[in-house]
Amino acid sequence: MKSLFYFCFFVSICLFSCSPPKESESTTDFFEINSFISLLEYDLGVIEDEIVRLGRFSEELFVDKKTKLANADPDKYKIVGVSANSEPGANPEKSSLFIPTISTNKEAVKELILLTNPLDDEFKRIVKEIPVISQVYFNSKYHLNRLYPPYDVNLLEPDIDVTNFNFYYQGDEKNNPSRAPAWVDEIYIDPVGRGWMITLTYPVYAEEDLKMVLGFDITLNDIIENYINKTSNQLLIIDGTGTVVAGKAKAIEALSLPSLKNYTYTQTITSDSYRKEDFNLFKSKDKNVRIIADKIINSGEEVLWLSENNTKLKIIAKKMSKLDWYVLEIQF
Repeated sequence: MKSLFYFCFFVSICLFSCSPPKESESTTDFFEINSFISLLEYDLGVIEDEIVRLGRFSEELFVDKKTKLANADPDKYKIVGVSANSEPGANPEKSSLFIPTISTNKEAVKELILLTNPLDDEFKRIVKEIPVISQVYFNSKYHLNRLYPPYDVNLLEPDIDVTNFNFYYQGDEKNNPSRAPAWVDEIYIDPVGRGWMITLTYPVYAEEDLKMVLGFDITLNDIIENYINKTSNQLLIIDGTGTVVAGKAKAIEALSLPSLKNYTYTQTITSDSYRKEDFNLFKSKDKNVRIIADKIINSGEEVLWLSENNTKLKIIAKKMSKLDWYVLEIQF
């Protein structure tokens, strides 16, 4: 009898010691998603550091302005209509310049072009060294846009006011008084035809005057190819409005969003028919998905369950710190 007692006691100890505590299960659940976010945010931090460095370089262009203007090459760019070095047939070593018809201070534009010509080499270096950045540019209150790689300026309306776009005003004095790098993390369609994207902005001041707002663009396709497709997990990124930023097809379909069985999300976001509202969790045809979106975004819940075809799917959600984004992992 005593031996049976010790045997039972020994078994119970083994079972207790071999059963991982709930905290361990939670840590395991979040390991992949935390690793994914850490990698993405590390790279975003590198990009932030790069735009600050570019901002410091740009500020120096306005120091000893008279000397720099006297030594500048006035023939580097030839303005034809509203642009210079436009595709097709642009010089790949230089940026495209765009001066819309609403620009009235021609002297200020001419001076800014001459002072900022050295940015071409910096823009080109950044796109080469950080492939996830699809284009580098600045916009100014004088309505001058300098962008690399060169593009077809005819894609833009000749009288467009770029200062009305979030990639300019998010960096201005009113919206960015701290003058820090600022992400435009709600996806938008690129005016020059590179698809849906997000942008990092940074203001450049000289003598307390905002000279330009720098921009680094990252397309959704870049995010899919460089991050989502590098993992085997069924991950999904949504922004603060509940709109899908990027994700695996199976994960998107699990949340009752449009079927992608014969059409990948990458193809969808680069097509003219893409509509953000079609890929918003709050617009899902499944009421339970809409409830889950509310719990994630408005209540901060991180572990949720969804019933699908008589099975339960586990959803792990974590909010990023650098962007107003949430990364979801669908566990089938």
